[in-house]
Amino acid sequence: MHWLSKIKMRLGRRDAGLVDPSDLGAEESSPELHYLRGNRLFDQKTWREAAAEWRKADVIWHPVQGSGFRRIPWLKFRAVLLLLLTVLAIHQSLYYIFPRDPSEMMMLANESSNRSWWERFLDAGRPQPGDDHKMTIREWWESMRRKLGDHGQDQVVRSETLRPTVPERWADLIRRYGRLGDSFVWDLDYSIISGHGLSRMGDYDAAIEVLEKSAKEADTPAKAADAYQGLANAHYYKGYRLQPGGLAEYDLNQVSKAARSYEESIKRQPRPLSYGNLGWMYYLLGDYERAQERSQQALRLNRNLHYVRLNLGLIYLVQGKLRDSFDSYYTVIRARPDEEVYLGGINDLREVMRDNPGRHPFANFLIGLLALKKGDLSQAKEALERFLGSPSVGRNWEVLGRELLEEMDTKGLEK
Repeated sequence: MHWLSKIKMRLGRRDAGLVDPSDLGAEESSPELHYLRGNRLFDQKTWREAAAEWRKADVIWHPVQGSGFRRIPWLKFRAVLLLLLTVLAIHQSLYYIFPRDPSEMMMLANESSNRSWWERFLDAGRPQPGDDHKMTIREWWESMRRKLGDHGQDQVVRSETLRPTVPERWADLIRRYGRLGDSFVWDLDYSIISGHGLSRMGDYDAAIEVLEKSAKEADTPAKAADAYQGLANAHYYKGYRLQPGGLAEYDLNQVSKAARSYEESIKRQPRPLSYGNLGWMYYLLGDYERAQERSQQALRLNRNLHYVRLNLGLIYLVQGKLRDSFDSYYTVIRARPDEEVYLGGINDLREVMRDNPGRHPFANFLIGLLALKKGDLSQAKEALERFLGSPSVGRNWEVLGRELLEEMDTKGLEK
């Protein structure tokens, strides 16, 4: 209620303009007194003095206004606050609906030291004054979901468990910008991403530690299968040693651990790649029956896995099943694969001859066949000549080998 109305209510039925200020009690001083004085001076036609008294009454009733500072009412403050929240909500919505391209962000990351705080805010969708990691809403939700999944157990889930530190930024970029498109994943598992990143960097011990923990904490079969598959790869490459000349040596202890991890992966979710890699593990361990079985299972799921079919041909070779081995290699040749497939098959056959000197002369015939289709005539001719010079190669295979040599001679003349 305005102070003028309050004065009139206090004065009751009397005319506020005719009341003498001395009639008011002590509690009615201040604005009431100056207002009545102003009325009396107005009746006396002393306009300037009357206006001064009314101004004094208004200043006393509204002291803040007289000081030159105007308070912002709560409704106005709330409107400003709602406006700011609306702008932030629109910005975040656009950030989620139209993500930045990860490759573009990788280039921007390399130039981050030359960019201002505001440029980093626009690129990332949030302030990033430094490189220290701060838990995001997605990470917080993942942490809460894991805690609720423990059914009341007193297990503390730390943020570094959810997202182990990875020196390279590619995993962080996937987490931020992989929301839509082909790489879109609702429940992105930071541990699996970090484990793969550590493996690619060659830190296999750290990758194994991260992926083992991820496999134990996985809440879906698919995530468990991913974790075990990554764990198997980490074990395999930890024991993998590339030698001069393109051949490799293997730590069979790590190969055995990789095989166990692949078995756990296919229990959770059968995948052709896991079956194919498992067949290779068993081949390296000398368990040719299981190697053949797992390789055939992979091909039943995906018949276009050329490297698995080459592995199967290798398994047949060491078992002495030369016709089956030839059929496997020839099936790959008819598919006209990339040159890398031929090169991988040739190197695997060279490893067989290195580890078993003189026991598998048919490997030379297969090397010659692959090299011929790859276009390396000198390597093909050398391998076939070694094959024909070996004892007990078989009449039919000898005839075929000589035909291939004649074919190469014809091609050489045509060139």
